[in-house]
Amino acid sequence: MNRVALAWVGHFGREKVTRLSIKACMLIVALGLTPQVGADVRLAPWSEGVFAQIEREHGPAAAQRMRTIYELVQANSDRPLEEKLRLANDTLNELPWIADREKYSTDDYWATPFETLTTFGGDCEDMAIGKLVMLRLMGVPKESLQLGYVKVKKTGEIHMVLVWVSEDRTETLVLDNLVKQIMPGKARTDLLAVYLADPDGNVTLISDDGKQRSVRGVVPKTKMEKLQKVRQRMAANQAKYVEYNEGKPLFIEVR
Repeated sequence: MNRVALAWVGHFGREKVTRLSIKACMLIVALGLTPQVGADVRLAPWSEGVFAQIEREHGPAAAQRMRTIYELVQANSDRPLEEKLRLANDTLNELPWIADREKYSTDDYWATPFETLTTFGGDCEDMAIGKLVMLRLMGVPKESLQLGYVKVKKTGEIHMVLVWVSEDRTETLVLDNLVKQIMPGKARTDLLAVYLADPDGNVTLISDDGKQRSVRGVVPKTKMEKLQKVRQRMAANQAKYVEYNEGKPLFIEVR
């Protein structure tokens, strides 16, 4: 049983899970953040050519947004964890909320952080994904970050948050664009937990009746065709910008 969900659900159930629902599979798609999403990654130095090309393709405002994020990550990688969490949460929450149907003419589009920043806005999963990647680039380990697929109890709205999990698995914090204050997972009784997913594709299925949460089971190392396509798109974008970064990669793996 995956202990990552301990502080989120309170205790574990033992129900065996043999397959994912459609919504759980949709959640896995969000994990295609970068080709190195499962590795420890950092920003490499970017030349002015990268920002110049972003400006040519997406306009000066998009280039400035990307530069701002780049500089924030570079300047805050050695900050205490609490400051990193607050910075990522506040920064992504400043982006306008835009529904997928309005922005991408589809009901289910999972944007990469590059797309979210250059096109200025996104919905809850786009913001959660952006926070995860920003924190990873600032050195927060992948084991501490989970994408949380939830329902808003009052409205029944499907929603996504980012969940930080302590190393000893006894504490969680929720980074959300609806309730902008970072709060412990157990305090977010306004949410019904459905799934948690880590950057390696391990999905924890949760039962939540509004009073008690329990783990139904874990589906490890989940893969699907749509996820691979998202990763391929990210890889292609990164390979493209190498040309404008003096032939050097934009991201490096840290061993």
